[in-house]
Amino acid sequence: MDDHELAEAVERGRAIQDRFEALGYARLVDAVAGYPRGSVVLPDGSVVVGYPSIGRLQSLAAGLRRHYSGPFWAEEKIDGFNVRIFRYADTLYALSRGGFVCPFSTDRLPDLLDPAIFDAEPDIVLCAEIAGPDNPYLEGHPPQVTEDVALFVFDMMYRGTSEFLSQDEKMARIERYGLPSTRIFGRYLPEDVEPLRKLILQLDAERSEGLVFKGEGDAGRAKYVTGWSNVADIELCSDQLLELPPGYFTKRLLRLALFAREHGRLADPELERSLGHAFMSGLTHAVERSQTMGRVGVQFRCRFRERRNAGHFMRHVRATGGHRIRLAENTPRREGEYWVLEFERVLERMTGTLATALAGASQFD
Repeated sequence: MDDHELAEAVERGRAIQDRFEALGYARLVDAVAGYPRGSVVLPDGSVVVGYPSIGRLQSLAAGLRRHYSGPFWAEEKIDGFNVRIFRYADTLYALSRGGFVCPFSTDRLPDLLDPAIFDAEPDIVLCAEIAGPDNPYLEGHPPQVTEDVALFVFDMMYRGTSEFLSQDEKMARIERYGLPSTRIFGRYLPEDVEPLRKLILQLDAERSEGLVFKGEGDAGRAKYVTGWSNVADIELCSDQLLELPPGYFTKRLLRLALFAREHGRLADPELERSLGHAFMSGLTHAVERSQTMGRVGVQFRCRFRERRNAGHFMRHVRATGGHRIRLAENTPRREGEYWVLEFERVLERMTGTLATALAGASQFD
């Protein structure tokens, strides 16, 4: 992107100048010059293009027939947060979906992947998911990551282009450089509904989030989630019932009903019990926290290689999170090779509503 285009975008509020330590950059908050929101313009004018949104199939069989006329690939959908990894001036950075340099992800990159691919291809961008119980953004995590965090590469592209490398090109680089990646289950055709149905039920039993389908050539992408992932989302977020829009829950209930209908789980007592437990467990936990702590919040714990990056992260969260943050005592603290940061995102509406109810106030419906 040239200097004039960028300056005009900044003047019109469509791009924002930002900085992470030595790196000054501009992140697009709107589409500019053909680049989507979330793209980042680097000091040399090169662009790390924003990652596109992927549509969701509500029905496996009907969705495959509607969206694909030729071959596509099926990969595991990981329950984590999306980053784009690139190298600039000999330093690796990880961008969030919105175009911020993520202090946590950037700090932990040396633990998560071998950077050799950037020596061979300096302009490459790795699109990946970071997931695990010790991530600072999400409560959920995939079953295969039981501690800390892990990284899963799922796409590659070059700076300045939104075109992804082909599946064969991507898989060759994953193998050549020993990159961690999502599970790639194979190449399918739209009529391969039955093997894909068996696969999604296997993932459902494993408590995996689901599948991403990637068409060959110009064919698009789509995702399809397991029934379990909808129940898990509700369980994790039911203590945030008053913080989230109603659509968060109704969409997941609808997806669960469609999944149950398509996969023969209607009136399944175990599914119904799990759904009831998902709602009640979070709400019960919120009531208990209100009674014992005087507030309701979500707890996070994460590890940093460098103490200064924990500070960068907390400033980033406070500037962008929209929630009141409470740091735990004696944090960040040194544990072995890492600095451990513990904090709580306070749920203001749940805190206020439960405090009023538990104090004996009456309510008029």
